[in-house]
Amino acid sequence: MMFRLIVASSDTALAARLIGPLEGVAAIIRSAPETAALLELCRRATPDLVLIDADPVDGFGTLLGEAMRDLAGVDPEALLVVLGDEGDARLVLRAIRGGAADVIDRGTEGDELRNQIAHHLTGAPRGDAAGAGALTLVMSGQPGGEGLFAVNLAVLRAKARGEGLLIDGALPSSEAGAALNVPLTYTIRDAVQDLPRLDRTLLSSALGHHAPSGLHLLPLAVAGEEVHDIAPDSIASMLLVLRAMFGEVVLNVGGIRHPGLLTEFTRTAARIYLVAPQRFTAVKACRDLLVQIAPNPQVLDRITLVVEDHMPGITLSEEQMRDALGLRRSVRLPAARVELINALNTGRPLVLDQPRAAYSRALERLAAGDPVPAVVPAAKPAARSAGLFRRLRPS
Repeated sequence: MMFRLIVASSDTALAARLIGPLEGVAAIIRSAPETAALLELCRRATPDLVLIDADPVDGFGTLLGEAMRDLAGVDPEALLVVLGDEGDARLVLRAIRGGAADVIDRGTEGDELRNQIAHHLTGAPRGDAAGAGALTLVMSGQPGGEGLFAVNLAVLRAKARGEGLLIDGALPSSEAGAALNVPLTYTIRDAVQDLPRLDRTLLSSALGHHAPSGLHLLPLAVAGEEVHDIAPDSIASMLLVLRAMFGEVVLNVGGIRHPGLLTEFTRTAARIYLVAPQRFTAVKACRDLLVQIAPNPQVLDRITLVVEDHMPGITLSEEQMRDALGLRRSVRLPAARVELINALNTGRPLVLDQPRAAYSRALERLAAGDPVPAVVPAAKPAARSAGLFRRLRPS
């Protein structure tokens, strides 16, 4: 469980000082100290705890009462804690009268800081990642084939909402930049390192941006660099921060295979797409992935099997694949490998370049939340189905 903690301060060193003690407990989201910016972020992120920096160096102390009053109106469930001088009786009185749960001395560090904040988080009314920007998760048992699906899906969802973010975990490098003709230089590693100062201003200049759709891009890797040293807790915190800043986030898991991260991703995602072609090896890999994640029934119910490059003549049917994976929902995407590769080579997403193509129309229905109808009824030979289940059993 990860909490969301907003720090209203212009002091990036203060936010950095909070990240270490709270790693694995809370995602630190920094807000500009202006009341309007803080209120807008609170509306989008629905934080568990808001830390308001009352240091007079920031010039925010004079706005303390106004900010706290307005915050209570925007989000009455959010806990408010003031960082300031515990010895300043006037500050403490003003904070408590304004609705603050506590005043923590601004110089507190390490375990003491962690314990004081954790004490308030244990009573937080939300206590989970709900309320942040909508998260759509794309997975595959055999990473690689889901990349262009994730790009086209993210383009459609961003275009419908005016903006969005695609986080591409493809390894050894992302092809999202080439698919959208957008240069990518800022990666997940950079975002993790910039956590204390991440805000929309920084991201607007650093992230790749596809203007026709409004989609921003954040890859895990762009040139095959090593990424194994990026801490999973840091990635989880980064995701929560980015979801607070973008109302629409599509995460292509790609080569990310850390069990704890995958479980956290699936727990918080509103939509989960598991992409696989009509091959036994793909079904087995998807089955292994689900075993690794061990999703509960609620998570399983949010997973849709996406049968990629569906061809009616292949005897392994959509229904057999879905049943073998224990899923309730599945959709078929028509074969479009040639069109997708041509679109990739020209740097134009297929769903925008050829919106009337069968693949584009099917994906548009999927992106809008509508079911994708089967074009041709799939055969379901019982003998082959039984054989598939036998082959999927662990030896």
